[in-house]
Formats: sequence, structure tokens, C-alpha cells
Amino acid sequence: MDTIALPMVSYNSDQGIGYGAVGAMYLYGAGKEPYAHAIGAQIFFSSRGMQSHYLRYDGPRLIGPLRVEGGLEYRRELRSPFFGAGNLSAPDFRGDLDNERYTYDKGSPGLWFRLRGRPFGATHPLQTYVGYGWRHTSVEPYDESMLTQQQPVGIEGGSTGQLLAGALWDTRDDEVDPLEGGVEEVALRVSGMATGSKYQYVGLTLSERRYVRLTSRLTIAQRLTLDMLFGDVPFFEWSNTGGVNVSEGIGGMSSVRGIERNRFSGNIKAFSNTELRFHAAQLRMFGKDMKLGAVMFLDLGRVWHPGVADGKWHEWHPGIGGGVRLSRRAAVVRMDYARSTETGRQRCYITFGHMF
Repeated sequence: MDTIALPMVSYNSDQGIGYGAVGAMYLYGAGKEPYAHAIGAQIFFSSRGMQSHYLRYDGPRLIGPLRVEGGLEYRRELRSPFFGAGNLSAPDFRGDLDNERYTYDKGSPGLWFRLRGRPFGATHPLQTYVGYGWRHTSVEPYDESMLTQQQPVGIEGGSTGQLLAGALWDTRDDEVDPLEGGVEEVALRVSGMATGSKYQYVGLTLSERRYVRLTSRLTIAQRLTLDMLFGDVPFFEWSNTGGVNVSEGIGGMSSVRGIERNRFSGNIKAFSNTELRFHAAQLRMFGKDMKLGAVMFLDLGRVWHPGVADGKWHEWHPGIGGGVRLSRRAAVVRMDYARSTETGRQRCYITFGHMF
């Protein structure tokens, strides 16, 4: 068993000064990879009025060959970002994340679960999954905000229930800290009255992750993601992607680091993440073997949205930076520093797990 528990007293450029606790527990068993059970929990508050709490479970072979995953989540944001839609949104924004023109108050409790399996055997690369996710979003715009002025679909908030389905072709040598191979994924999410959703829309996500070992210590990792939404899409879904590993953006710790969280959003999003990962040293900490690593990265992202000007095809938003990784078996702690080459602004991120 591996257990990591960290007090969270930190500064995140998107969230302000944060405090709370985050922890993860991994229980191992013979014949069960990468672990038998994993439980993660977080309690988090920030000086900018954000709350982010969750309890998550992952059992890779809980019911025979079926992997069972699920979670309960609650988020509350007193300054949730809204910059409008499109790749050139809010050109007058100058980096003030407390400016009520570019924010609104949001609450969003939710839950999700997923069943994942390998229909052709435990060693075959094909995985398929089905699941369900539900979230109720409350929206409280400020009087002079862009949200109040534009009145997009979803201004009144409401529930979004989604049926989830997808397939992966996974040839990675290690799921949590891969050095070779890759994984291709196609994911579908469908919302409508029958799923408990106020809004009717469909989302399709295509993703490619690839890992190439250059030397015994160097690995280059690449992720490409394309997410497309169609139908009656509420604005608070513009920034979300589907798939096994959900991201948001463009901008933030899960899409383009160095750019303000969800700075650019819309019905179609694409982003690229390139990392050069370096295995620096093996350490002995608290009686456990740990691996110390470092990364350099380049992130790029872009948005298309109907009815707005999105600029030329080559106008992508970049973020560059570096970071440190501390890992033991399935447990990885990620610390990144990133800078936007467009604006010169910089951001820091601390979390669990590789970005991809």
C-alpha cells in the first residue's frame, strides 16, 4: 500500500492562496495492475472564493475483468472565468481575474461513474467503457459582466446529465508513468431530457497520446486532443472535454499551462501538449524508494465557435515552462511553472498525476 497526504497551503495563479488537504491511497494486489484499488480525496478552499472537494474511487479489476470508476464532486467559485466564446474573445482583458466583467459566481455539485473493460482479454490493447455523469450548475452573473451582456445559452443554469461511451487502443508500457507506447481514444457524450439534462447536445472527443523513450533517462511525451460540441450547448460546457481523463480550457493546468484558466472556450477546441521528461534520480524518503524527475514542455491551444470571429488558422495560443515530478509506483506529484509567450503572464500548478 502507498499513501500520500499533503496539506495544501499554496499559491495558484488561477485560484489565489489555497489551503486544505489532498490525499491518495493505492492498494496493490497480485495480478492486478497498476493497482487493486485507488482512493483519492481533496478538501480545498482558496482566497479567491473557490471550493473544490471530491472523493474518487478506481478499481481496475473490481468485478471480474471490469474496471469500476466513480466520484462525488463539489465546486463553488465566486470568480469563475467567462471571457465569451471564440479564439479571439475579450481582447481588452489585461489579466485582472477579479474584474467582475470577466467573471460570475458558480456552484456545481456532481457525480459520475464508469465501467471499463477489455473485451478481448486482459492483455489486448482495446478497452471500451460506458458511464454516466450528472452535474447541477447554478449561475449568478454580475450586473456589468460579459455574461449578463451576452446572455448565452445556459445563463439560467440547470442540470446536465450525460451518457458516456468510448473506446481506447492502449499500448503503453505503464499506465501511470509511461515511457513507451501510446493510447488513442474516441469518446462520446450525449445529453438530453432522457439523461436528466436541461440541455440537449452531443460531444465527441478524439485524443492521441504517444511516448517515445530517447535514452534510459529521457522520454518525449505528446498529446493531441480535439473536442467538438453540437446542439443546445450551455456556455459552462464550452470549456470541458470528454474522455477518460477530462480536461478543461483552453487555458489552465489540464490544457494549456501559462494561460489563464478557460481563457478561450467554444464548441470546438484543439490543443497539443509536448513534454520532454527526464528521470533525474532515485531517492530514499521515509523508508520508500522514490523517483525524482523533471520536465520541459510546450502547450498550444485553439478554439472555433459558430457566429464569432476566430482569427486565422495558425493563431494558436502557446504556453511554455518546466516542472518537477516526484513519484512512487502509481503515485505521482506534479509541480509546474508556466509562462504565456503572448502576454508574458506566468502561473504555477501543484497536483497529482502526470498531465497525460
